[in-house]
Amino acid sequence: MQRYLKKILYGALALSALAAGVDFLIHHYDPTRVLYKRLKAADKYVYDEIDPRFRQTDPNSLIAIQTPADLAGARARLIKAIWGGGGFPATAMPSRIERGIDDADLRALPNLARIDRITVDMGNGIRSFLYHLQPAAGTMNRLVIYHHGFAGAIRDVPDILGAFLEQGYGVLAINLMAYGGNSAYFGAADGTQYNLHFDLEKIENPLRYQFEPVAAGINYMARNFAYRSVDMVGFSAGGFVAVVAAALDPRIRRSYPVAGVYPIYLRSGQDIQNGMASYYPPMLAAASYLDMFILGASGAGRRQMQIFNRYDRCCYNNTKATLYAPAVAGRAAALGGAFTVLIDETHADHKISRFALDAILADMKR
Repeated sequence: MQRYLKKILYGALALSALAAGVDFLIHHYDPTRVLYKRLKAADKYVYDEIDPRFRQTDPNSLIAIQTPADLAGARARLIKAIWGGGGFPATAMPSRIERGIDDADLRALPNLARIDRITVDMGNGIRSFLYHLQPAAGTMNRLVIYHHGFAGAIRDVPDILGAFLEQGYGVLAINLMAYGGNSAYFGAADGTQYNLHFDLEKIENPLRYQFEPVAAGINYMARNFAYRSVDMVGFSAGGFVAVVAAALDPRIRRSYPVAGVYPIYLRSGQDIQNGMASYYPPMLAAASYLDMFILGASGAGRRQMQIFNRYDRCCYNNTKATLYAPAVAGRAAALGGAFTVLIDETHADHKISRFALDAILADMKR
């Protein structure tokens, strides 16, 4: 009887080990995870091929910007669409600076000398918290803005923040509104609370609350620190913020949106998010996404490198960005800048991979 029970036990253990191994291969080991996602896809157009209907549009026909005057006009329209008559917040400053805070989620980052928490108060009960991470040694006197996206916070990416600190960059880390303690609602005069992501049509100039923290943070850094350049990395919805922020503000020298945004004409499946910020009608009437890419990449020393996860489980997957990359790159080059697209095929997750991070770090050193 004991021998029989031992066989059952050993068999159960073997099955458990096999199940754990299969789970690891499917969910945690990148080569087999990529293969699994491809086999599981509804059709070949999810990851492996570009649907022929997307090739029917010539991206050049969607680009309005031709000259430096066109750049200035498109930027002015975009600023008005986001801030209304108040214009770009060139003098906006944080309402509070807490120097040398102890943050349990960030204190273990490598080469970290100090954390300052910066509060940007935008009225109507809306606040955003920014974190200025200052390197202990090897400072390059350069600032990297990192903007996170939905369903997470900067505390979830210590590898990203730490990589910049280890290189000697100062880091300004920003959470999306509604995350990391940032406000989620606009308080109307009648006491009604409107969600900053899902009730845009009920809020006056709703996108200013997404972009003003970036502008105010740069204003503060320019006044109080001697950083010689400002670059910006954004992930997911933070990638959308990086695209638009770079289009709005030429002080952002290089921008790296990761899994952030496709032009509207290339969107399908989970990429379609009607009613949310990336579909805000006044913004799209002011400038198409292709023109925003050019705005963010044009000018002396400016550059935008967009990174897409080909096998992303969430959004903006496939290689569709290669359809518009030549047109945008050509126009940006004619206007003194540079634009490129990088397709990350090393994994099947919604993330900034080590491959992508290394590519960003290498590009920033150019």
